[in-house]
Amino acid sequence: MRTDKRSRLTFGELLLTTAIVAVLASLLLPAFARARDQARQAVCLANIKTICAAINMYRADNDQHFPSREVNPEIIAYFDTYPGGGGLAQWDPTQPGREPHCHRVTGANPYLRWAVILDSYLPSREVWRCPNAFLERGAFFINPAPDWVAHLKAYEGQWGRETSPFLCPTELSWPAGWGGEVTDSVLQRRGAVPMTDKGRTASPGMFRQSIGTTEQAVLEPMGVVLDDPAWFVVCADGGATIHDFCTGTLAYPDLCGLECAGEDYWWADWENCAWSRRCGANVEMLRNPELRKPYARHFGGVNIGFLDGHARWLNSEEVIRESPSHGDHSRGRLRGYGPWGPTSDAPWYDPAGRVPTLY
Repeated sequence: MRTDKRSRLTFGELLLTTAIVAVLASLLLPAFARARDQARQAVCLANIKTICAAINMYRADNDQHFPSREVNPEIIAYFDTYPGGGGLAQWDPTQPGREPHCHRVTGANPYLRWAVILDSYLPSREVWRCPNAFLERGAFFINPAPDWVAHLKAYEGQWGRETSPFLCPTELSWPAGWGGEVTDSVLQRRGAVPMTDKGRTASPGMFRQSIGTTEQAVLEPMGVVLDDPAWFVVCADGGATIHDFCTGTLAYPDLCGLECAGEDYWWADWENCAWSRRCGANVEMLRNPELRKPYARHFGGVNIGFLDGHARWLNSEEVIRESPSHGDHSRGRLRGYGPWGPTSDAPWYDPAGRVPTLY
């Protein structure tokens, strides 16, 4: 006579099996997360290489020139009056080290955004996004008119800082077609996208950007630009800053309040800056590399694209070591951006030494 015996797990065996599965999962999940982040870094690096190629194609079509800054003297003169209440004392161009004109004039021109200029050279606007980015910017203030200056003049009393701090072309202006459902910030009384973290609601369909470009290329003498193209930065991971870089924002793009330590934020108020509070930053991060390390975008470093067309990952602290300084322009090999803000030893930034620098 055959007895039918069925195998059954005891309660203790079930607990043991569950524990083994949990241990295996705890071992495998970090590996999966790292593999995911490596894949995202690879996508970001490929995007940066694509943008480098687009910049070089543009230069080939324009006698090796980079996209220009604003050069129209009438437009420059108009913005030198700080229309719309955008003239704050700390932006006074008469102060030592400041530009001779309103430094926001290029940003007010929606057609001088590098992303706009390079649009026809790129396969998709998505190449301007990094999957690993915590911070993004994008098409915030939308000016819909081809004659964008006339549009601003016609509505000058409605877009200024005194009326609404969120409707001001001192933030980067963009053309119609980049703001999604926001087609005219002045008339709709709203911007298209928040300026920092992904968690805030943006206009559907608007352009978002977490890979930035340098403006320094259009300021440097061509001899400096061509001195070593393999170390001249033209694009890289961006965060709160996407149209220009300094040492800090290049090395730590997701440390959102880093530049609040500069003169423009009265130095000691850095820890009270809304950006730095939101991402948990504090002034000790300027002294301790371990505290700022989590804000490097990819495994302690960033992806950078160079003038010669190649792109590579660099450790964030290496970026700082290889950066120039105001006191010694020969310092480091990296070029294409300015050492300003709390990363600077320039005398017009906190000469009393109230905020430490990154180097």
